[in-house]
Amino acid sequence: MENQEPSAESTQSFGSRLLNVYAAPSEAFDGITAAPSKTKFWVLPWLAMIVFGIISVILIFSNPTLQEQIMESQARAMQQRVERGDMTQQQADQAQEQMSNMGGFMQIIGAIGIAIVITAYFFAGALVLWLVGKFALKSSESYGTYLALYGTSSWIGVLGSVITMLMILGLSSLYATPSAALAVFSDYDVTSALHRILTRLDVFAGWQAFVIGVGLAKISGKPTGTAIGYAMGLWIVWVLGMGYLGLGG
Repeated sequence: MENQEPSAESTQSFGSRLLNVYAAPSEAFDGITAAPSKTKFWVLPWLAMIVFGIISVILIFSNPTLQEQIMESQARAMQQRVERGDMTQQQADQAQEQMSNMGGFMQIIGAIGIAIVITAYFFAGALVLWLVGKFALKSSESYGTYLALYGTSSWIGVLGSVITMLMILGLSSLYATPSAALAVFSDYDVTSALHRILTRLDVFAGWQAFVIGVGLAKISGKPTGTAIGYAMGLWIVWVLGMGYLGLGG
């Protein structure tokens, strides 16, 4: 009986794969399509993002300066709704008073909210990649493979979240992020679509999009440039959409 060569998936340790995400992304995706179970590729980064997201919420709401910035941004957003006629000034004042009286309960709401948002982005992001792979790149891989791809690339997002939190705490500003918003963080306006778009032009998000493109090429067998083009295009659409919808800052 001939000896079988071990697959790339079986010989690559978790540590090696994690390092490759940052240093050699093409190698980080070795063995994903052949792996009988894709769960191990996405569960850890998904949980890591949720845990760190909850820690970030606790740290932010424990900081009086940052908490005040949250209240100010909410007040600006509500005032804009009053000016548009979406709500009355009395309703805005009542909402603002309710938020100021919620105290520690805001941490619980924030923690639950961030866990839901991260989970929604995670699985929806993988779904979008599966659709691109199926219809644009003509790949027959399952949704599970794209979930593994997105999960593997998400270690960049985890690193980005750590750096972002350090910057926010160090500069005492919610808008001091590793993004183009650094140019306006001292005069950040949550009601400005341009400022929200600048916030989404994040270094780590762009890096993750690039790595996703490398993974798409690896999975689909298509040229790397083509796959990266799709990934970066999706990122730009997301940046603009989140900015204009008012969900990005």
